[in-house]
Amino acid sequence: MKIGILQAGQAPKELIDIYGSYAEMFIALLDPKKQSFDFNIFEIYDDKFPLSCDECDGWIITGSRHGVYQSISWIEPLSQLIVDIVNSNKPLLGVCFGHQIIAQALGGKVEKSAKGWGVGFDTYKLTDKAHYMDNLNSEVMLNMMHQDQVTIPPKGAVVYAASDFCPCAGFYIDDKVLTIQAHPEFLVDFNRALLIQRSSTVIPKEIVDSALVELDRGYKDVDSEIFSQSIRNFLLR
Repeated sequence: MKIGILQAGQAPKELIDIYGSYAEMFIALLDPKKQSFDFNIFEIYDDKFPLSCDECDGWIITGSRHGVYQSISWIEPLSQLIVDIVNSNKPLLGVCFGHQIIAQALGGKVEKSAKGWGVGFDTYKLTDKAHYMDNLNSEVMLNMMHQDQVTIPPKGAVVYAASDFCPCAGFYIDDKVLTIQAHPEFLVDFNRALLIQRSSTVIPKEIVDSALVELDRGYKDVDSEIFSQSIRNFLLR
């Protein structure tokens, strides 16, 4: 099965050298031995798009430092590609920025949260789980880093993941679309390194310091591998 990864942003170069790109993080999470998928990476943040949604059998949209509501040259073509993928019945996964741009492209709403930055870990309560989520318990804890949130999900979406900080943390639409606000592809070490780099510049230092303590305490409890099985189930549906 060929999976197209629509890479919507870049990690800092010095961290890419250690942990890989966002696209490579998804490959490591979902199929490190490349037994189930062939991956094709499209650097859409550099306006490098597939010719059509038929180039791959399924699609993933990564995170990004950009906001989906910003005036950026590639937001509109990405939004149209999302509509095309959904209409083609190919599976589409969106994570963080990907979660948000899918919501917006399909008629939902995304805003900068009045709650500010959410960083470190968040624990999401799961309800109305899809059939490919049978391996999940009633809660999952995942890495997060965001200040934008989906405030209105698109029509027909089922919100399955929520927390006090993020009420619409993940939704699905039939067997076509699966999203999550958190970052199952992040290693805890990468999350820590990115927070340290962004401390006092992008994210207030006191927020980062608190999150770093949280990461150290919950290091062994993150549910990325468990959640990745649901993603694999979804893509292989």
